[in-house]
Amino acid sequence: MDKLQHILASLDGNMSPVLRWYDQNCLKQETTAEADQNVSFGGAQWQSVVKVSENKVGETGYLDLEVSFKVLSGNIDSAGVGLAFEFAGWQDDNYTLLPSAVYNGNNFDTYDTPYPPMWKDKSQFRPDMPTTTTTVPQLSKISGRIEQTTGDTSVPCMGFYSPSKKQGFLLFSEQGSRFGNHGLTVERCGEGSCRFLLTAPSVREFYHNHCKEATPSDDRAVAWSAGDEITLKLVIAAFEAPQLQVLFDRFCDLRKCSLYSSEPRCKLPYSAGWKMIEEKYNRDNWVDEDGYYKLAPNFHTTFETANKPLCFLWQIGWVGGGIMSLPMLAQGNAETRARAMRNLQMIFDKTQAASGFFMGLGDGKQFYSDGVDTPYNHNLHMVRKSGDWLYFGIKQLDLLQKQGVEVPESWNKALKKLADAFVRLWEQSGQFGQWVDVETGELLIGGSASGGIVPGALVLASEFFNDNTYLQVAEASARKYYQEFSLKGITTGGPGEILSAPDSEAAFALVESFVALLEKTGSAEWAQAAKEMVRQAATWVVSYDYSFPTDSSLGLDDARSTGAVWANIQNKHGAPGICTFSGDSLFRLWRLTGDEVALDLIKDIAHGIPQYLSRADRPLSSHMQPGWMCERVNLSDWEGSDGVGGSLFGSSSWPETAFMLTTLEIPGIYVQPDTGHVTVFDNIELESLEHEGSKITLNLYNPTAFDAKVKILVESARNSKDALTLNANQSWQVVSIAKGARVQLNSDTLNTIIENKHDK
Repeated sequence: MDKLQHILASLDGNMSPVLRWYDQNCLKQETTAEADQNVSFGGAQWQSVVKVSENKVGETGYLDLEVSFKVLSGNIDSAGVGLAFEFAGWQDDNYTLLPSAVYNGNNFDTYDTPYPPMWKDKSQFRPDMPTTTTTVPQLSKISGRIEQTTGDTSVPCMGFYSPSKKQGFLLFSEQGSRFGNHGLTVERCGEGSCRFLLTAPSVREFYHNHCKEATPSDDRAVAWSAGDEITLKLVIAAFEAPQLQVLFDRFCDLRKCSLYSSEPRCKLPYSAGWKMIEEKYNRDNWVDEDGYYKLAPNFHTTFETANKPLCFLWQIGWVGGGIMSLPMLAQGNAETRARAMRNLQMIFDKTQAASGFFMGLGDGKQFYSDGVDTPYNHNLHMVRKSGDWLYFGIKQLDLLQKQGVEVPESWNKALKKLADAFVRLWEQSGQFGQWVDVETGELLIGGSASGGIVPGALVLASEFFNDNTYLQVAEASARKYYQEFSLKGITTGGPGEILSAPDSEAAFALVESFVALLEKTGSAEWAQAAKEMVRQAATWVVSYDYSFPTDSSLGLDDARSTGAVWANIQNKHGAPGICTFSGDSLFRLWRLTGDEVALDLIKDIAHGIPQYLSRADRPLSSHMQPGWMCERVNLSDWEGSDGVGGSLFGSSSWPETAFMLTTLEIPGIYVQPDTGHVTVFDNIELESLEHEGSKITLNLYNPTAFDAKVKILVESARNSKDALTLNANQSWQVVSIAKGARVQLNSDTLNTIIENKHDK
């Protein structure tokens, strides 16, 4: 206990066990329960016992903390227990973090508007738009309270960074107890004081109800009688932090601490999942008359159905319309490849505006700037969509060239015109912004990281079109993103319907861009920027297996939440994969730099995504058909308590596209024979590994009910320091493993230690 109070004292803090009594969901009384002493509260005698032990991981020293509460005699209704960490000398510029829920205390401008939130009046447009959210939980500068549960976070964690003290603090807890999820509360206690409160059970006065005013919760406390007891287990870290980034670095050291368990299962090999989803797109999504894959299945959402959003038909970027054709061209059957080519033909023939930007959405016949239920006014176009298209469009033209397909020169010119539009936007505005006029290219709304993928796309353009101008703009714009977003610990504007709230999509887009710059330049500047951004992106990724309600869709399927990626602070759900990337930039960063955080993230994300694909032998809900994947991995009750582990409403194009990209861009197994390093990403088990010198033997097992064709990338440690070229995955080896079968691979069968193996 003395050690705990000592490290807290460096932050002008202290810890106290507390007892709480509620009326319904409102706190009526609280008292401090002195550690290792008895206290009378609510007609009962209580005892609290505190145990503290020291540990260390990496550069982070931390304390394991166990606090036990027991009722010695008497009884009390509607009560709970907790631990309060109170900090004096609190400054308004302290950065408060609850991973995936709260960034910088969510102290942003707010705009109260229904879903989908959008600036519709041109008088609202600003090139210097401040970060703006809908009504999300916020810790105001004068007073305020943020009430969350552990289910509202990617990792049950609270913390802060103090710029004035140059120190940081992190608190990690278990998900909950027999009472349900723990509560995570941060509240200002008058001038100059703030406390972080862990409670059991969670009893919030209000909960976050998607784009609505704060809604009274149905949380309730519990009754206690003599002999009842509970133990709260925590990990506490207080540390020197010369800059904000240290908070994220220490977070990554502890996000998989001993409080959490993660036991991934092998359910569906990538190759089997690919077949299911390819069949689904040809069965449910193909529109032959106009020659494109629509985003939602024909019998789920159609343009002709009244009151259905236009955005479910086709969007070029963000959710998959111009992206999904890459894996289809790379590994689809003859029918799929032919249709993917028609999909590209439609894009190039019908969707480019005079400015060079491409229309954001359409119905196969007419195309529009952007919109949801109807096209937006003022030619509003989401910059991220054209950025995605430039990035993935170049990948596709490169693939077609390598396949020996004759690419129309008009396609090359169209993508170059798009790259030029971004250069012109940068030269005119000094940013890529969030929304532009698609016809003129004029910046309408700026101030976000929506265009985080654009520097990466321009890196590809500089190589593909042999024009160094694109690289110069890529570097200049990436430095601006680093200064204005990375260094501030906030990435915003990735999705098109959250105003400019903090989100994961912009974070991972910046990872993609920084890694692309690293690969192109070899500069330590971009290696450092990429590593830092990876650690911020990690706050959006679930690090443990959440305990879903046993009767929920994901509970019934025994889903493992590790690797699910949270969307943003407004749409409070985890999701299968990254919107809309495979995350191979994480793998590529690890190859070049040995960044273990990046490798751990992509291993979790890539391994977990197949379990969310609904199958004929195992539909995930009554709304889910074979080959469908829904974007919901709900840990939070933002859609109501019955939505936890559920709300699987149907097919979502973007996680399906992310899964298709995963099967293409992530090797099923990665092997370095000379070092003995092996990482398995696919749903295959590595039962044993033998390594001696340059010789290696792998014993693999396919425990699933599906035959697998596993892609294997084999290379030496020396070759791993060479950047992978575009579409290098086309040369990866494949090994077949029948369902339930075991296969042994050795150095001879892997054909390893071939120098300069990658296509140059």
